[in-house]
Amino acid sequence: MSPKISESLENYLRAIYTLQIDGKIPRIKDISKILSVKDASAVEAVKKLEKIGYVKHERYGYVNLTEKGLLMAERVYRKYIILNDFFVNVLGLSKEQAYNLSCGMEHHITDNIYVSLDGLILFLKRNPIEFNKAKEFISKYRKKMPHDFKTTLYDLPLDKPSEILDISEENEMKKALISKGIYPGLTVEIKKKEEKSFEIFANDKIINLSEEEAKHIIVA
Repeated sequence: MSPKISESLENYLRAIYTLQIDGKIPRIKDISKILSVKDASAVEAVKKLEKIGYVKHERYGYVNLTEKGLLMAERVYRKYIILNDFFVNVLGLSKEQAYNLSCGMEHHITDNIYVSLDGLILFLKRNPIEFNKAKEFISKYRKKMPHDFKTTLYDLPLDKPSEILDISEENEMKKALISKGIYPGLTVEIKKKEEKSFEIFANDKIINLSEEEAKHIIVA
């Protein structure tokens, strides 16, 4: 059974493996560049990996994965790739966001989670109609819901200016709010709160809103 290693050392294994599958022979400076660390840090990490039999490294030479090092590196890399694929192609995150999340989570997902996630992505890719529906739904859901994770006008205290980021409705309510002069980018300030109604100040005028309308106005 392979020894348990730290998240940092797993990152080094993934970096070495990435260089190899890109057709490059890993060197300390290449590994350092991928991980944005100093050469001295990379040297120290490689020494630790060599001590437990994951790599072979000749002084000032190339770093090569051993057989068991290759097996471990492949496991780490596969988890990273599947997470990155999910974040970018299913959830629609940026490559930078996906990279940062994947690099942190790859060390913690179990084999069962990995296999399940891999199966989900495979199913979606084999069923492009359902895949597109899922992405469209996620995109709309992220804009509209859940309000529990967003600050709305309803949550603001009195006399605290805040910018409107979005209106989480696409129906008649959104049209009604826009007709009242409520739109993304506008700075608003609550002047009066009653049980079911709000008075807000925006564009040098007072605007009356219902409680339900206030709950659908996302603010900074």
